[in-house]
Amino acid sequence: MTKRELFLRIEDLKLQLVAKYAPDKVILFGSAARDDDNINDVDLLIVKDDVPVFGAERIRQLYRLMDTDLPVDYLVYRPSEVAERLSLGDPFITRVLREGKVLYG
Repeated sequence: MTKRELFLRIEDLKLQLVAKYAPDKVILFGSAARDDDNINDVDLLIVKDDVPVFGAERIRQLYRLMDTDLPVDYLVYRPSEVAERLSLGDPFITRVLREGKVLYG
């Protein structure tokens, strides 16, 4: 698949997310956001207030809802969880927010 095809499919996935999951924000990060030559998967940080307490259930919910054959890794946080991680200096969240590409929100 060409990069153009990949990014069109990421756009389609974003539209599905917005329609079916109603996130507050969707951020693309990792190799696809950096536009690396070798993109193995699509990494998405999704911020949404009303999500299950358990992280694994958040992810399962997305895999059930989304119709894509892209290899996607979802990370789902509540806005308060993102704020808390930032206040603690979490390097991962800081980097995703600094270097990621906001697709929605």
